[in-house]
Amino acid sequence: MARILLAGCGSIGTQLGLALQADGHEVFGLRRSDIALPFPTLQADMSQPLPAGLLPARLDYIVHTGTPSERSDAGYMAGYPAAVQNLLNALAERRLKRFFFISSTAVYAQDDGSWVDETSPTEPQRFNGIRVLEAERIINQSNQPGTSIRFGGIYGPGRTWLLRRVQAGAEVQAQPPKYTNRIHQDDCVGVIKHLLELNEQGTPLADCYVAVDDDPADEATVCSWLALQLKAPPPVLINTDSHASQNKRCSNQRLHDCGYQFRFPSFREGYLS
Repeated sequence: MARILLAGCGSIGTQLGLALQADGHEVFGLRRSDIALPFPTLQADMSQPLPAGLLPARLDYIVHTGTPSERSDAGYMAGYPAAVQNLLNALAERRLKRFFFISSTAVYAQDDGSWVDETSPTEPQRFNGIRVLEAERIINQSNQPGTSIRFGGIYGPGRTWLLRRVQAGAEVQAQPPKYTNRIHQDDCVGVIKHLLELNEQGTPLADCYVAVDDDPADEATVCSWLALQLKAPPPVLINTDSHASQNKRCSNQRLHDCGYQFRFPSFREGYLS
């Protein structure tokens, strides 16, 4: 069984760690705070060089699931490229089976509702996409085999921003449609675990995967459906003369091709769970 470091171990990392541990893998969690995890816990700020000897002597995998401490360019710089580089530096000459980096669909700048996949141009204009893509490139240029997993908007337990917005009477763009992409937290864990297991079995992996559900529905459709479920006022639908920012439809075909089956293939199943 593998020895796995979950770097930046929040809710997804903890859920993943428990699932991997149940399968017999040896799991370590690395996080900024000194809150103990349900498996061996290491404490360090990944935005700074890691203390010598902090990482376990032998590691097969690193899964970076960290998030920035603040939503700013400095926060994203510290949380992604700096953290990834510091992890790679701490490995020194040790060779991993694979470095998994949790990336984001923010690396795509397309805003015309077009479809994107792993082969589409990545030319982000906002600091979040720029810094996340920078971290991807650091891994690709390192001597470690790496795979980036580009998640869409994550929802699930404790992630209630959209629900609160709908309950408050959301104003949403109806025309032209503003497409949105999302993935349930349980499927985030499932995707990472699936790809790690494929690698353990010797199946070649791509350098990146788009991880969203099967339904890149437009915002008006999602909010209208949620309002019905919540018995909230219907959203206020507006029309504009221009496309919205971050308006794209992300294809998950590469994930399907490698055998992943979504637990929640659309927002309907996910929000009803």
